[in-house]
Amino acid sequence: MRNICDTTNYVCECNRAFDKETKHPLVSLIDMSGKSRQGNMATDCYAVKVVCDGCNDERCGRQYYDFSEATMTFATPATEIDLRQCDGKMLIFHPDIIKCTPLGMRIKDFSFFKYHTDEALHLSNCELKVINKCLDGIDCELKWGIDEYSKAIISNCIELLLNYCQRFYARQFITRHEANATAMKAVDGIIDRFLRSGKAAAHSMLTAGKIAPELNMSAEYLNDMMKRETGKSVSEYIQLKRILMAKELLLSTDMPIGDISSMLGFCAESCFNTVFKKITGCTPHEYRNG
Repeated sequence: MRNICDTTNYVCECNRAFDKETKHPLVSLIDMSGKSRQGNMATDCYAVKVVCDGCNDERCGRQYYDFSEATMTFATPATEIDLRQCDGKMLIFHPDIIKCTPLGMRIKDFSFFKYHTDEALHLSNCELKVINKCLDGIDCELKWGIDEYSKAIISNCIELLLNYCQRFYARQFITRHEANATAMKAVDGIIDRFLRSGKAAAHSMLTAGKIAPELNMSAEYLNDMMKRETGKSVSEYIQLKRILMAKELLLSTDMPIGDISSMLGFCAESCFNTVFKKITGCTPHEYRNG
């Protein structure tokens, strides 16, 4: 990845790669059906690609339980964007176009920007029509020209698009429930082995970032999948698993409570007591003797 140069306008650069006119210096909707002058480009912009045909199923992670009308991928600033020929569109927008807007304040909520390419969003025909309608709204505003209302309207249009993407990803997690259940079993195995090995006493606690590579997932996708399947984030789920194991050890062994606390990676027995009571409603001592 090359260094990002502050004086380079990458919206213009992407437009030039497809011989397209720049209608706004901070945002563009590019028809990618034509041949690009470049293969990959690292930009300072967010990018949203919609590919209707020619998406490599393996590279984009599409499986038999996914829709296949179109595929969407997302990229954060400083990430390389693939500009090779495809039957699709790309929305590219600089962070400044959403700065101090409602979207700018919640852009981090759209975690799919940090998903891996093989964690792409696969659309049904109905969903694709909705996405295209959102893109048409952005295109219409770009053709209108720049005035004092442009930033707010464009930002609102992009936010609407991303809200729909969030809805469709939620749907995709539902259609992938069986595959997710298999992944959850793998997560349970990783956490159980870590806790039973005693590594929690000597190492820092597991996180989504540590578990995800073992599953070939991004930490963001793993965390979102976990929330959809269990209602808990990865960190919350790990905490529950620690308490479940603590309950098991309290009833099936004579281990001192302090040793159980240490084995499960709590910084102090008092911390263990506090967390245990918060989740179970009683202290470890009360649980063991009650």
